[in-house]
Amino acid sequence: MLSKRSCPHTGVVNFYFTGDPHFAVGSVVKAERSGYLWRCYTDPCTAAGAEADLDSAEQRVADLCRKAATERRAAPMDCAA
Repeated sequence: MLSKRSCPHTGVVNFYFTGDPHFAVGSVVKAERSGYLWRCYTDPCTAAGAEADLDSAEQRVADLCRKAATERRAAPMDCAA
């Protein structure tokens, strides 16, 4: 599950997995000319782009973060023995 917090000073919206509420896994920021810039920092879905409106940008980040979480659960665990 994801949570989001908006910084009152910068306007950046950061996204967090519920299990780690201090490590941002995505963000959205208002751009001067191109609407909203979004970034997703989760492997294997690291990506960035732009959307015309805030809702679309937030949805893009949320979709990619959920996809990354699903892929992480499905991937076999590596063991460093």
